[in-house]
This record gives sequence, C-alpha cells and structure tokens, in this order.
Amino acid sequence: MSKLNKYSLAEKTADVLLNMIYCNNYGIGSKLPNEHELAGELEVGRNTLRDAIKILVSKNILEVRKGSGTFVSKRMLISDDPLGLSQIYDKKKMSEDLIQLRILIEPKMAALAAQNASAKERRELSELCDEMELLFSEKKSYLLKDLEFHSLIAASSKNLVVSNIIPSIHQALLLQHSMPKELLGAKTIAVHRNIANAVNHAKSSDAYDSMLMHLMQNSERIER
Repeated sequence: MSKLNKYSLAEKTADVLLNMIYCNNYGIGSKLPNEHELAGELEVGRNTLRDAIKILVSKNILEVRKGSGTFVSKRMLISDDPLGLSQIYDKKKMSEDLIQLRILIEPKMAALAAQNASAKERRELSELCDEMELLFSEKKSYLLKDLEFHSLIAASSKNLVVSNIIPSIHQALLLQHSMPKELLGAKTIAVHRNIANAVNHAKSSDAYDSMLMHLMQNSERIER
C-alpha cells in the first residue's frame, strides 16, 4: 500500500472515529475503548487506528495518556483563535460582549447540567471546588481550575454544541489576555460551590440562579 493510500485510510478512520465519539455521546474527558476493541469496531488494523488517533490528537480532539489510554481532550475542537478575537482591537468591549454572551448561555447550561450530569461529573465538580478553595487559601491562581469547572458544566449539560462553544470562549479569552482573574475572591469561590451543590442535588433552578449571579458579578467588575 502506498503512503498516500495509507494516509487516506487513516484520515477516513479518523473521520469514522470522530463520528463514533459524537454518536456515542463521549464527553470531554471520557475514556475510549482500548486499542483492540476500537480496531475491531472500526474494522481496521492497529497501525491504521494509531495513525487515526494521531490525527485526532493533532486536532486537539483526543489525548493519549501513557499507561491510562485514550481520552476525549479537554481542548476538543479549540483552534488557536476559535472566535476570531485577534481581529478585535477593543479588548475591553470584547470582554464585555463575551460576558454578555456567557450570561445568555451558561445559566441555562447549569440548569441542564443539574438534570443531565452523570454521577462522575457531579463528583468532579465538587472536587474542582475543593481544588479552587485550596489554591485560594494558598493565595495561588485558580483561574485554570475555574475554566475547567465551567467547561465541565457545559459538558454535563449534554448539549454537544455548547460543550464546544464554552471552552472555545475561555480559550480565546486566555489567548487574548482578556479573562478577568479571580474576580471578587472569596465570593467567586463560594458561588462555584453553590453551583456545584445545585447540580449535585439536581436543582435546576438553583443552578441557573447561582450561575447567573456568578456571571453578573463578573460583568459588574469588568464594567468598572
């Protein structure tokens, strides 16, 4: 088989594998079946499967953890400038507009997460709160854990479109250095715990209200 044909087969396998991820509702952080099972399910050889996985790794869709397996990446479908923010020169206005977009989307996503989150996702939300509280107490930045928390809320909503939009917004803000950092300190830490508790107890209305409060606090700080 020529290199071109082999590469084409790997590309085709990558497309089929990506479709399988969507159709089976693999969320961010989900572990894929082992190599033997995947090769059998996709009806390809292991070398072709490995090439396909490499393609998806290069696109930030999958990540391979040595000794653990292959997982859906937390950076899934995020490009270097997913929302074209590099073309917006008024960074303050951009930050204001993006927080408005988050206010429109994320409270509803929190409400959906309260309905749809798995037991594992609910546990991970609480663990992220623990980690943020520890970092805050040690006067260390918890920004990345904050973003991971919001991305997990989006993934837990089981809305496949939003679970990609929210991480893209966060990544774009980070790349443009426009993400508000540790807004309102202890209040921010507390409201994340309120959101997690509401999701863990399947209280959609409380999850919605807590997320809205959190984002409104951020909005007020940005506008000052």
